[in-house]
Amino acid sequence: MNKYTKIVTFVFALASMAMFMGCSQTSEQKLADAKANVVDLKQDVKVAVADQTEAARQVEWLNFKSNAEIKIISNDKAIADYKVSMTGTNGKRRANYNKKIDALELKNKELKAKLLNYPESGKSSWEQFKNEFNHDMDELGSALKDFAVNNEK
Repeated sequence: MNKYTKIVTFVFALASMAMFMGCSQTSEQKLADAKANVVDLKQDVKVAVADQTEAARQVEWLNFKSNAEIKIISNDKAIADYKVSMTGTNGKRRANYNKKIDALELKNKELKAKLLNYPESGKSSWEQFKNEFNHDMDELGSALKDFAVNNEK
């Protein structure tokens, strides 16, 4: 045999061996690989859903925070207006009025600090924070309205 025939035979033998080794993966191995891919895909889906949930929670927090800040600013304005409206009042009535308005102002400042210091941790603590904050904000709003009605007399 000449040198050229030996080389062609050798190359053909190598190609045959490569094909045989490539086909040597059994259907069980292919199934195991497919199952591993499914597990990986499920994990990727869980991560994507968690990321989407976190993004939605962040949007909800930002909306809540901006609405609360608007209410706090509105309360600050109402308190300032009440303070101005009593500048002509003297004595015991003014002292009582100032005591009440100072308490309302303090409560508004506490709500502002509570909002700024919220740690943003966990869904259950978020729901609890949101409910408590809204309750406190509603109470302050009612107290401000009652204050205005009681002091118009």
